[in-house]
Amino acid sequence: MRNMLVSLDLEMNQPSGAIIQIGAVMGNLETGEIVSKFESKVNPSEVLAPAIIALTKISQADVDQAPHLVEAYFALNQWLGPYAELRVLNPLTWGGGDTETLRVQLNMERERWPFGRRWIDAKTLYVAWRMAQGKDISGGLARAMTKLGLAFQGQKHNALDDATNTFRMYRALLKQFQLSAYLADAPVNRVA
Repeated sequence: MRNMLVSLDLEMNQPSGAIIQIGAVMGNLETGEIVSKFESKVNPSEVLAPAIIALTKISQADVDQAPHLVEAYFALNQWLGPYAELRVLNPLTWGGGDTETLRVQLNMERERWPFGRRWIDAKTLYVAWRMAQGKDISGGLARAMTKLGLAFQGQKHNALDDATNTFRMYRALLKQFQLSAYLADAPVNRVA
């Protein structure tokens, strides 16, 4: 179980920033297997912006029929139940802030927050990896994945698909770091 990691993603309405979808996967870092998935639309009690409907493919009817944030969070917490010992681990996100946004919108104190005080930001790791190579750092998750030889799977701006692809991206980055460490430790043939 120690090779397991939660990858979390949110979709939000604009300009309010209200959460409209939560997606999460539990992935095995060693095998790459997605062990479990969680997805919930969230009723923000507001009208969705047309641009957000077009971007996420989440309709007003989807969120009107969805649970409110507290109910969706309890469902997420229930989904995490079998992985309770992993709660000390920080969740994986693409970009900073999704876990903090969720905590703030739930009005939860940090001490009661099950995801810890930090998160693992795959985007920051990706940017550092690209900068170390002196290469372009622009682009979102799907474009970044291509730089690692991966194709985005699913629909962009769908919280479950984004969480899944963030996990895949992070795992590929770990392999790049392992390769770099191996190459750095490899003996160098010297000519006398």
